[in-house]
Amino acid sequence: MTNAAILSRLRQWHRPALAMILATLIALSAFPGPVRAQSNPPSARLNGLTHQYQTWNNCSGANLSMGLSYFGWGFDQDVARRWLKPNIEDKNVSPWEMTDYVNKVQTTLPSVRAIWRFGGSLDLIKRLIADGFPVIVESGFDVENLGWMGHYETVVAYDDPSQTIWVFDSYLGPDDGWGRPHSYADFDTWWQHFNRAFIVLFTLDREADLWAALGDYGYPQNATEIALRTARQEAAANPGNPWAWFTMGMSYAWLGNFHDAATAFDQAFALGMPYRVTWYVFSPLEAYWNVGRFNDVITLAENTLATTEYVEEMYYWRGMAYAALGQRSEALDEFSKAISYNPNFTKPAEMRAQVEAGTFWAPAPA
Repeated sequence: MTNAAILSRLRQWHRPALAMILATLIALSAFPGPVRAQSNPPSARLNGLTHQYQTWNNCSGANLSMGLSYFGWGFDQDVARRWLKPNIEDKNVSPWEMTDYVNKVQTTLPSVRAIWRFGGSLDLIKRLIADGFPVIVESGFDVENLGWMGHYETVVAYDDPSQTIWVFDSYLGPDDGWGRPHSYADFDTWWQHFNRAFIVLFTLDREADLWAALGDYGYPQNATEIALRTARQEAAANPGNPWAWFTMGMSYAWLGNFHDAATAFDQAFALGMPYRVTWYVFSPLEAYWNVGRFNDVITLAENTLATTEYVEEMYYWRGMAYAALGQRSEALDEFSKAISYNPNFTKPAEMRAQVEAGTFWAPAPA
């Protein structure tokens, strides 16, 4: 059975909440977006980045290496990969892991830092590029009939007259120093799939310049609220767009509103989502767990693991659900599996210690 078919049996109690969300979308869609502090030049290019074609399953390491090359990073992508993906088959590296690598792990460029946010816009990317800040985006990707998957790209240029944005693509290339062109509309359509997540690299001596360029995006909560407003607007404009509901759920979950997040995720799954989506995004499991839908967490984890074993977060969340249901030994086994797949992912060890100490807490089951 598909995720949508299984979850539909437990969706009845969410219909009033879904109706409430729908009732507010049209009004919310009239809210203005963040105010731009300054106008951008009609075109700009960020020179000095070196393209790398990714090795197997390593778009995160390749794109991070490309972004860091702007500051003189001269290492092969495998240097970053060894920390980002201790297991080369790991299907996901999240933006927070990439920023952690820059800020806490690498020491070659001690003055370089990274931040990441949800809810970016083309206007913001253009401002960052024009101001000299490398930007890595996380987007949906579909090539060679392989089906939908997640992908990182490094933005290098834009041009308003032609409505074109250029990226260094670690999978498709070309390795010509110019980049692969996308129309603004096509770029944004795929970027929406990951709630318009973006990573910015900067040096400490330009930190004030970065905050000025970020404007409303300077604080993570502000950025996530912008992302939520955007998703509401997009759901109001097209209620049949599953990505609008999915990104709405992501934003609600990051803001701690798990009931509305669960409702939005239910609607996204009902409309149909690619099976690989939970290779990369774990907010649905977090939302269902926090509202006590532990069996749904297990279902989503098992459906994901039926397509690949290399997503350590699935073992973590299945362990969380087993622990909440009082299945102690099963929970400990799952946490240990998560640790074995990626020892840099510290939450499973923390939860395993809580289960062993008898201090583990979970919400009441739904």
